[in-house]
Amino acid sequence: MSFPWIRTAAATLLVTVAAAGCGTDADSAIESPPTTTKATATPSATPVPAGVAGLDAKAIFAKTKAAAFAADSVRLRGSFVDSGATTLVDIQLTKTGGQGTFTVAGKPISITVIGKVVYLQLSEKYIRAEGKASKDSAADINAAVRVLKGKWIKLSKPSKPDDDFDALITMTNRDKFFGEVFDDHGRLKKTQQTTVDGVPAIGLTDGESTLWVSTRTALPVRLETGSDESDLTLRFSDYNQLKAPKVPPASQVLDGGEMGL
Repeated sequence: MSFPWIRTAAATLLVTVAAAGCGTDADSAIESPPTTTKATATPSATPVPAGVAGLDAKAIFAKTKAAAFAADSVRLRGSFVDSGATTLVDIQLTKTGGQGTFTVAGKPISITVIGKVVYLQLSEKYIRAEGKASKDSAADINAAVRVLKGKWIKLSKPSKPDDDFDALITMTNRDKFFGEVFDDHGRLKKTQQTTVDGVPAIGLTDGESTLWVSTRTALPVRLETGSDESDLTLRFSDYNQLKAPKVPPASQVLDGGEMGL
């Protein structure tokens, strides 16, 4: 069976997240009139209070960046739609690694990352779909299920540069992920205040993507971006409530190197 496609799927998601990052040149961030966004909540009619919402876009950006990096952990949940194909994401990020699930076209792939070691666990649904796509026989597919079901495939960082592998690391590490989100990206504008995922928030937008920021804590609440062919939504929650991932039991681990990965 072929596994590089898993890395490519995660890398594709990461590239979109990086492109949607509301990072900006600190000298170019400006405040401007409200912008319409995809947040479904009704905008607040109350005056803008002092604090986060009362700052200009440049200052809000600096404040939410500092708040995000100060958090020990965060949970990311959302979806990425590219050319009609949907990938669901539910990942817990900590300083030392992360864990969670990518569901690609309805087929779950669990991931645990500790340092620079990646563990992937393929669902039976994924294994069977890949076997069928590869035109494997029913006997071969059943054999693959027996070998891989409930097991973690260990992938160590390759000796040569590998963008897909690095993408998996970035997507599951708090510092690396927020480094992408807050990378320099362009001029920012403030939106109206609204309630996003139950949190009073104000948005920072560059015209293509919007980062919603809590007006209470300055922490990121939601990241949205969209184009004619792709659409991304990531929700941020459970700050400072998550534990670092643990290495899977040795009895459940398969060496990816011995599998040619």
